[in-house]
Amino acid sequence: MIRKYLPVIFISFLLVGCSSIVTNTEFYNPILRNIETGNFDLAANQINDAELKGEYTEKDRVLLHLDKGMIFHYQGEYSKSNVEFEKAENLIEDLYTKSISKAATSMLLNDNALDYFGNVYEDLYINIFKAINYLHIGSFDDAYVEVKRVNDKLNLLDTKYDKYISELNDSKDSKIKIEAQELDYYNNVLANYISYLIFKTEGEDDNSRISLYKLNQAWDTYGDVYNYSKPSFLSDSTLLKSKNTHLNILAFVGSAPIKEAIGARITTFDNFVMVSDPTNFRVNAIPFPGVKYGWNFKFAFPSLVQKKSLVKNIEVYIDSSYYCNLELLENMANVARKTFESQKSITYFKSISRAVLKGIGASALGREIKKNQNEAVGNILTALTNVLVDATENADLRSWRTMPSNCYAAEIPLKKGIYNVEIRFLDSNGEILMKQFNTNVKIGKDINLLETFYLN
Repeated sequence: MIRKYLPVIFISFLLVGCSSIVTNTEFYNPILRNIETGNFDLAANQINDAELKGEYTEKDRVLLHLDKGMIFHYQGEYSKSNVEFEKAENLIEDLYTKSISKAATSMLLNDNALDYFGNVYEDLYINIFKAINYLHIGSFDDAYVEVKRVNDKLNLLDTKYDKYISELNDSKDSKIKIEAQELDYYNNVLANYISYLIFKTEGEDDNSRISLYKLNQAWDTYGDVYNYSKPSFLSDSTLLKSKNTHLNILAFVGSAPIKEAIGARITTFDNFVMVSDPTNFRVNAIPFPGVKYGWNFKFAFPSLVQKKSLVKNIEVYIDSSYYCNLELLENMANVARKTFESQKSITYFKSISRAVLKGIGASALGREIKKNQNEAVGNILTALTNVLVDATENADLRSWRTMPSNCYAAEIPLKKGIYNVEIRFLDSNGEILMKQFNTNVKIGKDINLLETFYLN
């Protein structure tokens, strides 16, 4: 009797499961439109509404806290922002630790069905924005703790993910071995620049010099990340020697890279598989003990894509007179892509293993269906089973969508006093996208930080 209803039970399970393995991103559209136009209060209300409506599910709560932390930062609510970022960071650590213990049992689960514990770059930029929040508040010691955590995390990542991969490979459901990819990114420019500002303000010349050295070292080492001209103010040999007061400007522009699904096909041979995908991530044969020749399955995996910002130049005017252009300090999207690649093999090989095992299981079920049903019903149920198995192979497209993509900066020597500062964002035709007027900007002995945004 049970065998008779096995197909219906299996298909019902798939139907229930499909809703939990598709990334929900549509609710972000109005939120991101308002962020792009600078309507941060409205975007904050929409995030709260989305939370109340259950758009952020329990497994997406890291993203909820990231989005709340980011929108509070845009609004200038720095303490509230850090509360949310702290929650996100703690959750990432907790969920990652739990994912280690559950790795063996989660091998065949679609990543969309699992708790989201963030990408490498998301975990890093939490600390950078926490540090900037602390600078605004005037808590320099706390700000330094945060920027130090950025490079500490980078130095521990290889070990961290080696352990996770080891647990996955030890799973009884792991038919192929996941190959670890070295991170090859252990030093961040923006974190070191913030560190330099802190030490310079506090008169710690040796430490500020070390921070600037590390910044330049990162720039020279990771040419694929920092593949643009170094800001002129970082190359100024008088920078460290200067005891003048400065206006430090940070301008965040653009929107974070998002994930899109890349469709791929698996062809099986005796004891190995070949994968065809547009990115050619893996072109060599992948050992898969026990698999037989002749199967073809589909799967999908995420890839980061970047929307190009409208901003081409950012001009600074002091008391109505042009002073300088801001210069690109950190291409955050490049950092995202670089670190994302270190996690990509985990998703890629898990998806292959899951797709092959589910596909073979569906085929076996199809034979069972045809054996126990009349031919017409059997054909219908078999076809439906195959469709639903394909439908469960959706890429996990969750990411921190409210984050910016680039950080521009300037360090402008100004005497102590009160100034009017205008920031103009220009497009590629030199047309003004937005003007931001900052009146009565006080230049004193501490970090004189002016932060601005054009997130489109």
